[in-house]
Amino acid sequence: MFKPLITILFALALFGAWAEPAWAHGQSGEADVRFAQTIAGMEITVVVRASVQVPAPLQVDVVAHTPGRGGRIDLVIRPAVGGRSSSGMVRVEAGRPGMHRVVLSVDRVGPHELEVRAGGERSVLPFAVLVPQPPPWEVVVHAAFACTAVALVGALVSAGLSRRPAAAGFAGGAVVATVVAFTAGVLSPWFAPAVPEGAPPVSREVMPGRPNAQPVIEVLPGKPGPGSEFRLRVELFDGSTGRRVDDLVTHHAALAHVVVTSQDGSYFRHVHPIRTAPGTYEVRLRAQETGRHRVYAEFERADAGGQLVTGEFTVGGPEQPADGVPAVAGAVSGGVPVTEPTRPVAERPVRVTLDTGVAGVQPWLGMAGHLVVRSQDGGYLGHVHEARSMATGSQRVPDESVAVYAPGLEFTFSFPRPGRYLIWIQYARNYEIVTVAHTLEVGGTP
Repeated sequence: MFKPLITILFALALFGAWAEPAWAHGQSGEADVRFAQTIAGMEITVVVRASVQVPAPLQVDVVAHTPGRGGRIDLVIRPAVGGRSSSGMVRVEAGRPGMHRVVLSVDRVGPHELEVRAGGERSVLPFAVLVPQPPPWEVVVHAAFACTAVALVGALVSAGLSRRPAAAGFAGGAVVATVVAFTAGVLSPWFAPAVPEGAPPVSREVMPGRPNAQPVIEVLPGKPGPGSEFRLRVELFDGSTGRRVDDLVTHHAALAHVVVTSQDGSYFRHVHPIRTAPGTYEVRLRAQETGRHRVYAEFERADAGGQLVTGEFTVGGPEQPADGVPAVAGAVSGGVPVTEPTRPVAERPVRVTLDTGVAGVQPWLGMAGHLVVRSQDGGYLGHVHEARSMATGSQRVPDESVAVYAPGLEFTFSFPRPGRYLIWIQYARNYEIVTVAHTLEVGGTP
């Protein structure tokens, strides 16, 4: 009688050790929310840490990648409907990248707004406070384990009282409950993930998707002078309704990514504009060179795919020649990119590697590194991420404070046509964004 019970107990212990990785299934509510922002001359990432219960304190980290002159950053979190707001502040020191922490509070789940103020600028970022719920398979497993425990106790008591039929019945129930637990664990990848508390309801109807947003890209003033500050504004409209598009989702830790380059590539900025109004995103920049500049804005609309829109503006003065070598003012030297093959060919994958020369690389925008590629004439822009950090398969982005990635960065890219290309590789070390500029001559396919 006791041999089957010992076997069942051993099987339960083995299953408990084997089933541990399945805790990750359906836990989308455990993800942190990240917003990269270029505000008041600083490049920062605001990280809203995941909540495990509400009401509760809410930890918010402000990572200053490019602190510039530094200054005070005010943060306010408020629910979209009702509830109480919570505010706090951090102070960033000039020229000192790093992470700053503030603890706010939330009293309800669901849609919220995060307001960020610094240097006279204000950004309002929509997000949702979610609390993870146990997935269905986990509920089934726990219930089956509870039934198994009760049945085992009943079998042991019945056996001690010499009530063999009852003991056999309890033992059979323990076996059935154990089989149910095993089956639920094995089938866990096929269970629908649990919907976090606070998530908006999902329609069972097939969503047709939303159309691409139509952009209006302009600078204020309309033609900035050399060395002067200007505002770059991107306004998004729905082509079918004419209304402003205000349903962007975070895409690689930002609502919008904007790349600005001069025609010769010597001016390069990868920035993340602040949301100043529904459908309106702005960033302050300073012109350095005269001539034409290219603007590339990348974003993702809810229920639609990613989108890349382009624009241009001119800095007053004579046009600069278009055969310059890309450079980044103030960039930290981080080695020279190496390509394999050494002579890249169009329409074939090229392996680009960079030795950063540091012990480890911190994540920035969710990846170990970013490769931005632009054709010489500016008509083409490509953007890929470091290959090994993309292949981790982890749903949880590593913390920005940990140099978790290898010092050697690796990218794979296919150039569409022969010609000269300007490339920029960006990564984070000691919280600071390092930009390495390079040029490549790409040959034609034999």
